[in-house]
Amino acid sequence: MPVSGSFLSLFACVALLCTVGFGAEEQRSGRIVGGRNADIKDHPHMLLLRKNGYATCGAVVIGAKYALTAAHCVYPASNTSTVRSRVEDSMANCVITMLVLDQISLHGGGTTQTGPSVQFAVERFMVHPKYSDSGNDNDVAIIEISDEFSDYRNVQPIALQDIEPSTLAGACNVTGWGVTNTRTYAVSNTLQVGTLQLISPRTCRLQWHPSTVSVNMICARGEAADACAGDSGGPLVCGDRLYGLVSWGTMRCDRTKPAVFTKIFASGVRAFIKVNSGI
Repeated sequence: MPVSGSFLSLFACVALLCTVGFGAEEQRSGRIVGGRNADIKDHPHMLLLRKNGYATCGAVVIGAKYALTAAHCVYPASNTSTVRSRVEDSMANCVITMLVLDQISLHGGGTTQTGPSVQFAVERFMVHPKYSDSGNDNDVAIIEISDEFSDYRNVQPIALQDIEPSTLAGACNVTGWGVTNTRTYAVSNTLQVGTLQLISPRTCRLQWHPSTVSVNMICARGEAADACAGDSGGPLVCGDRLYGLVSWGTMRCDRTKPAVFTKIFASGVRAFIKVNSGI
């Protein structure tokens, strides 16, 4: 979940081909505190985004050439020079073209940040046309790469949850290389996994202000684990399917309030993914 302000903006010079908000952000934190060490072999869908060499967000492989991350991970800061054109009531491509190609990189196949991994050539980012950085609604972006993820070891797609489940899933996992200590804000070199339980939308809205939790969001909390800064865009996996992307939560990265994720099976989110990736 993103830290408030523009901490997780991944580049300072882009051309943005859609209308999106430039309002103040919710209090949020991009986050896995209280997790345990994980092996990429058990989570081959997990990717890492870096800006100028520094880890900033997670991402998740969903197809041969496509991955997902949080829109706020690739959305420019409010002082960024942009070119905007309106996209109304459409799931058409909302493409961010990087003008500084060496600023951002995408990595996969490695358990640690400092160990061996594969760097992928990013073709483009596509941000949901109705993403709002003021409220984090529709916080999803598609990453398209030049080659194919399947060409590499320990890099595999995960299936998407397509429909609203009839009952809340049991234990779900969230993974990332984000902050593990909220006193020092030290990030983890080793991939972390934490176990969370989904909670109902009603319970989540009661914990947060009702207007801040939209139908495009899903909430979860753990007894010991939570997502934290640097985990944004990473996967919430229930069973063997992708249910959500780390989006926002408390700055403390604790259990006082549930973590909030972009809901993959929300109709507008799922349609955006389908139209722009074919998945």
